[in-house]
Amino acid sequence: MDTGPVLVGAVTGLVAGVLLGAVLHRGQLCFHALAAGVGEGRRALLRAWLLGVALGSVGLAALYATPLGDGLSTGLPFRPVAAVVGGLLIGVGMAVARSCVSGLFYKLGEGMLGALVGLVGWAVGELLARQVAVPGPTVLPGGDGGTIPGVLGLPRWAVAVVFLAVVVAGTVAHRRRRGPDTPVHAWQWTGPRLGVALGVVLVAGWALAGLGGASFGPSTVGAVSGLVSGSPNPWLLAFLPGLVLGSAVVARRDRALRVRGEQPVRYAQLALGGLLLGAGGLVAGGCNLGHGLSGVAQLNVSSWVVVAAITAGVLLTRRLVTARDGRDEATVRA
Repeated sequence: MDTGPVLVGAVTGLVAGVLLGAVLHRGQLCFHALAAGVGEGRRALLRAWLLGVALGSVGLAALYATPLGDGLSTGLPFRPVAAVVGGLLIGVGMAVARSCVSGLFYKLGEGMLGALVGLVGWAVGELLARQVAVPGPTVLPGGDGGTIPGVLGLPRWAVAVVFLAVVVAGTVAHRRRRGPDTPVHAWQWTGPRLGVALGVVLVAGWALAGLGGASFGPSTVGAVSGLVSGSPNPWLLAFLPGLVLGSAVVARRDRALRVRGEQPVRYAQLALGGLLLGAGGLVAGGCNLGHGLSGVAQLNVSSWVVVAAITAGVLLTRRLVTARDGRDEATVRA
């Protein structure tokens, strides 16, 4: 067997993971925190994410125009039932675990040992979801036909440029009204700095995927199921530990690497939440990275629907938990 392509895929995947893991740590960019912040009026992560994926959409439009883009996926199919059900499962899983999948990887790099429990749950959830057939039609095909430009009959670059222009205008207007976002940590990246860094590593991840023989950029879905089925994706299998390594290296430099355990109840939450994250990601055909980063930058219709469902799942679950805690407190006082 020719090991050359496997080695190239592993090396490029590792580099892509290291780059993204470093940015996720520096921005403390967990998609659970992003979604929860939307409901609580904290939208700094939302603004940085929007800038990152808007820059990524322009970068991908340019990448697709090069020979390197010939082997890359240009869009994901839209299956409404799977998108909504999978997105809601991911959102509920985020709220239970208080983390997204990529958050578990980069937090493990920061020394959070409980993230390992969440990742085991995630792996088991993906394997269990392989046994489930989700009903419902495929409304839009994969490729360009599944994207917003394809539906509108417009060039990808034109929609991407308009998307970026709107996000940049909103970013500038916010900074004029409110000033720059205040970081929690001295080393933390916020605002346009985080957004630009996210966009750069996103496009770099896709370029490295093309170089490594993979058809899709940053994501987590399919790593475990591909390994079990005997068709592993070398790029993806190297990308995931790269997230941990990139976060660990930069966290150590920031003096933010702290090996720590969790309260007993947190291990149960991480295990259950991880299970839902893995199952939801496979059902939706993408995770918070595959849809929420790569897919949105591809301008996929499915990815925007999944992101909306994820956000709804997080907010609804948090509201239910808050209401339950309020009732419990009232009962105790009575």
